[in-house]
Amino acid sequence: MFMTCRPAFAAGRIGQNGQTIQTSQYSLDLYQGAVVSGNRVMGLGGAYVALAEDVDGDLQNPAAPALRPFYSVEHFDYWLGLGLTFPGRLSNSDFFNSGSVTKFDGSSDDAVFITPALNLQWGAFGVGLTAELQSYSLRNPALPGTGQSASLEALLATYHLQFAYSFIDGQLATGIGIRYLVLEFDAATDNGGSTGTLFDTSGSGLEIGAVWRPNLRPYRLGLAFRTEINTEPAFSRNLLPSSEGDILLSGDERTLYLPERVSLPWDVNLGAAVQFGKRPLNPISRTVPQVAERAQLMFRFRQLERDEERERRLAEAANFSEREAVERELAAEEARDSDRLEQAFEKARRSLKESSAIVERFYLLVTASLLISGAVEDAVGVESFLEQTVNRSGTQVVFSPRLGAESELWEDRLKLRGGSYLEPSRFATSHSRLHGTLGADIRLFRWNVFGLWPDDFTWQIGGSLDVANRYLSWGVSLAGWYPRSSRDEVY
Repeated sequence: MFMTCRPAFAAGRIGQNGQTIQTSQYSLDLYQGAVVSGNRVMGLGGAYVALAEDVDGDLQNPAAPALRPFYSVEHFDYWLGLGLTFPGRLSNSDFFNSGSVTKFDGSSDDAVFITPALNLQWGAFGVGLTAELQSYSLRNPALPGTGQSASLEALLATYHLQFAYSFIDGQLATGIGIRYLVLEFDAATDNGGSTGTLFDTSGSGLEIGAVWRPNLRPYRLGLAFRTEINTEPAFSRNLLPSSEGDILLSGDERTLYLPERVSLPWDVNLGAAVQFGKRPLNPISRTVPQVAERAQLMFRFRQLERDEERERRLAEAANFSEREAVERELAAEEARDSDRLEQAFEKARRSLKESSAIVERFYLLVTASLLISGAVEDAVGVESFLEQTVNRSGTQVVFSPRLGAESELWEDRLKLRGGSYLEPSRFATSHSRLHGTLGADIRLFRWNVFGLWPDDFTWQIGGSLDVANRYLSWGVSLAGWYPRSSRDEVY
């Protein structure tokens, strides 16, 4: 749902920092400052809004599904992705940059981030579907009414459905989409008992984006905007409002006040990319139907002539046998034309694959962006909610500058990238922190996966690392190696 955001107060209904939360009249701020995305995005320090390539670009720019790589030669094409990211288990980890130690519950899956993605492309039109699936298991000192310490699990899913189109011979790509957020908070006591779901909520927002990539120029510009999402939680049936209208769990001299709102702030992402070296950043992309357009027009012209000839000759035929002979003759002629058209398509396909395989290998890509995220009214972070102590989050707009670089250092074998970004803090109890990121893609081997993939498909494995003060995360991926080398069999 969409709601109007009111001005933030310096010390509104939930009181000053350090006070105990004694009301439900506050919001849970779901802002995420660290880059948790695909391996290439993480390795480049999140500076990806101008590149917006492949399924990794969907979370950075809704125009990404319309960007066709130059080695995509068919009218219809598709791209799959699956990213896995795991926060490191540091003893003093501050995952939310709140100034306090993040109390993960210590299990092997206390924090997992999975990002499956699918892009479908028909010529200049593209559709993207991406899911951000996040799971946190955090410690709570004691769950009211149980007298025992507890584990609270937050299941956060954000789904993106995007529609994009490229104009001016692929030089301008624009996109619009919907992001749909689903959050569920579950609680369980240490003895294995479960209280079930405390609350869940869902809401949607819009996202729009554009990429300017002038053909044969070494630069790109990108822009993306996402609206805020404000939702009202749905609570368990056994949780009834108090006389003051608060929703709470009470008992054992401790009370847990649940929030009346859950908020994901708006953001604006601006970026640019420049590529040095002989490999072009924005090559002119052509598909098989485009290259074989002359043959298609000739085939259609021959069909029209054949239809006119069929009508004339059938009218002149004296009997059934003559009509059958006319049909057989014209059908054979049409079959020969179809064979010639298919040969033209195959010739175009081979030519495009050859040209994409002899691309220059060396390049140095430099990319930068600025992510601006909005404020949230009367909000606290996840840890503040669990501890029931006010630590206001999102009282002002924050800025995150990002920078990354990438190169294929070992020709046709290894791509390396590195980056850095400033993660702003949403809390008065903490400060911005600088991140350093690394990433790599290593070429593996060709395998068609028992016929499910093309025979010449070459696989790669990728990895990424993100390090900052009291923060560590890493990720892995499995994908295709592009562009192919002229040493490969491309037919």
